Amino acid sequence: MARASKSDPIRNFKFRVSIEPSMGLSGTSHLNTLLNTGDRKISDLGFSVVSGVSVSNEMITYREGGMNTHMHKMPGQSDFGPITLSKGMLSGESDLYMWQQFLHSWAGGGPGKLGSTTEDNDFRCDVLVKVFDHPVTVASYYDPDASETKESENLGSVRFGFKIYNAWPASYSFTDLNAGDSSIMIQQLVLNHEGFHAAYTSDEVDAL
Repeated sequence: MARASKSDPIRNFKFRVSIEPSMGLSGTSHLNTLLNTGDRKISDLGFSVVSGVSVSNEMITYREGGMNTHMHKMPGQSDFGPITLSKGMLSGESDLYMWQQFLHSWAGGGPGKLGSTTEDNDFRCDVLVKVFDHPVTVASYYDPDASETKESENLGSVRFGFKIYNAWPASYSFTDLNAGDSSIMIQQLVLNHEGFHAAYTSDEVDAL
């Protein structure tokens, strides 16, 4: 087991996603109110796929007089691609859709009201993703009859994580309906954001 923890690659299927409004999940912003359902918050949602985490660096080229063999190349701005979150559709679970709806509602109101541009109406969120080791013996799950999410006593050690900054919905969609199919409905939320920071040790993840 000690050898595996050092040499085996990290598995990609045991992870947790937390979406945190700018004032924190315990804050009083309008977004917090919309994204909270009783004692369950949007951080308790389970996602099946997180995809699109990437960064690309612009290249700037310029010529120098007298140097005819090649152009100089230097780095420009960095661009972070959109990130897609996918999960099954559950009855009564409207959190992701409400975040999408809130995106434009802030522009229509006055000071101190839903729609104002004051700090408590910020539509941006930070997204924290933690990847745990494997194998897993018991999992965390959400019990609608309980007051909080039930978690296993040992979810394993955090092996990797990353935090996405200032994210907001680029698009929201769900799969087609088809009477000839037996699949489940999947909802997808695509996020624009302003960068991410990757953490490669448990201590670094805790500091995110």
